[in-house]
Amino acid sequence: MYYLAGDIGGTKALLQLIKIEPEASTSINLGQQRYLCSEFNSLESIVLTFLTSFKIPNLIIQSACFGLPGPVNSRKVHLTNLPWIVDADKLELDCLIEVVHFVNDFYAAALGVDTLQGDELIPLFLPQEQNLSDDNKNHTEILGNRLVIGAGTGLGVSPVFYDGVSYLPQSSEGGHFDFAPISETQQLLLNWLWQKWEHVSYERVLSGPGLEELYRFFLETKVPSSYSQTSSQNLNKNKIFTKQNKHIGLYFAEADFEQASNSLNAQQISLAAEQGDTIAIQALTEFVTIYGAFIGAVALVWNAPSGIYLAGGIAVKIIDWMKLPFFEKAFLEKGRMTKVVANMPIYLVSDETLGLRGAMRQNQILSNFQI
Repeated sequence: MYYLAGDIGGTKALLQLIKIEPEASTSINLGQQRYLCSEFNSLESIVLTFLTSFKIPNLIIQSACFGLPGPVNSRKVHLTNLPWIVDADKLELDCLIEVVHFVNDFYAAALGVDTLQGDELIPLFLPQEQNLSDDNKNHTEILGNRLVIGAGTGLGVSPVFYDGVSYLPQSSEGGHFDFAPISETQQLLLNWLWQKWEHVSYERVLSGPGLEELYRFFLETKVPSSYSQTSSQNLNKNKIFTKQNKHIGLYFAEADFEQASNSLNAQQISLAAEQGDTIAIQALTEFVTIYGAFIGAVALVWNAPSGIYLAGGIAVKIIDWMKLPFFEKAFLEKGRMTKVVANMPIYLVSDETLGLRGAMRQNQILSNFQI
C-alpha cells in the first residue's frame, strides 16, 4: 500500500512517497523530492513527474494528502500565491490516487510540530524561568495552546488548541491581518505600500516578496530603521520630523512604482547584507522587527504557553538576523500586555520539511496506519 504526501508552497513543492507493509507492520520511505512550482503548470504535472521517477509498475496510491497555501473549504482550491486551481477529483483521476485530501499548509505544519525532536528546535526567546543558561538548548514544553507561524513566499498562521490530551491545529488566514506600524518609519512604509495596494496585509512585508519591498522602500526613501541601538545597547525608536514626513508623502504621490532596475530579490538581499550593504542590512533589520511585532500581536489573540513555532522558508535562512535584539524587542513591546507575551517561548524550526511531515501525519490519521 502506497501513501503520498505533499507540501505545496508558492515557490516549491515537497513530495514524499511511503510504502506500508501491514503484514510486517512496517513502513518504508521510498523517496522525497523538491520541485520548483514555476517549472510546472499544475500540481498534477508535479505529482506525475514524482511518481513516474520510481518506475513501479501499475502504481496506485491508496491515499494522498497535500498541504496547500490558501483557504481550503472544498475539493477545489484556488492557491493564494500560485495561478493554479487544484482539484482533488482531477488529481485522483490523472495520478491514479484512490483518495485525495487537502489541508491548509500551516495546518499541516502545525501537525508536523508533534514529530519534531529537540535538536530541530532553536530557541529565539525563552521566558525568564525557562532561560536556565545562555546556551540552553533544551525544549521544555509547558502544556497549553501553541502557535505556528511562518514567512515564506506567503505568511502562514495556525493556532493550535490543546484539549488536555492532544494538540488540534486550526486553519486560518492570519497572515492577511492588516499591517499595523509600530514606528514612524513603518507608518511611512504603510503609506508607501498604499500607493500599490488598497489592502496592505502583513504578508506584503513578511514574505520573500515583502523583503524585496522593504529593500526598495529603504533604497528610495532614505529613512532610518525603526530602532536604533544606542551605546548602552538599548534599542530606541527613531523619531522623524513632521517636515520630513510631509516631504516623503509628496514623493509618494509622484513616484513611479514600476519595478526598479536596481532592485534585488530576497536571496540577493540576504547575500548583500552579509557583504555589508547598508540598504540590505536595513531591510533585514526591519523585516525581523516587523516579524517580532507580528508574532507578539498574534500571541495576544491566541495565548500559546506551550510555544510559538516559526516555520516557513525564510527564518531558518536568516537565523543570525532573527537572533538580533530587534526581533525580541518588537515581540515584547506590547505596553501593558508585555508580561502576557513574555510568558510564551519562541522556537525556530530548523527542518524545512515540517509541512511535509504534517501532511503525511494527516494521511496517517485519516487512513489509520502507523509510520
